[in-house]
Amino acid sequence: MRFANDILERYFQHFNDKESLDVFIYSVLEQMDETDLLQVLKECDKTELNELLTQFLRNKLEHELHEDDQELAASYWTNIQ
Repeated sequence: MRFANDILERYFQHFNDKESLDVFIYSVLEQMDETDLLQVLKECDKTELNELLTQFLRNKLEHELHEDDQELAASYWTNIQ
């Protein structure tokens, strides 16, 4: 994906490690408006869109499952006491 390659290139212009990558990506996306973001998606082919949505859904579902696990554990321990 050209957009990802551009971000990576810009990242390494400023940083030499992977420590700040998430913050850098977030700051780039924050500067973009909805039209810019949609343009990036329009430039993706089907495989790239599938990869993006797979990653997004995986992260979202893992987060939800983790929260559910924590709620179940808290409920379990509360009921034991």
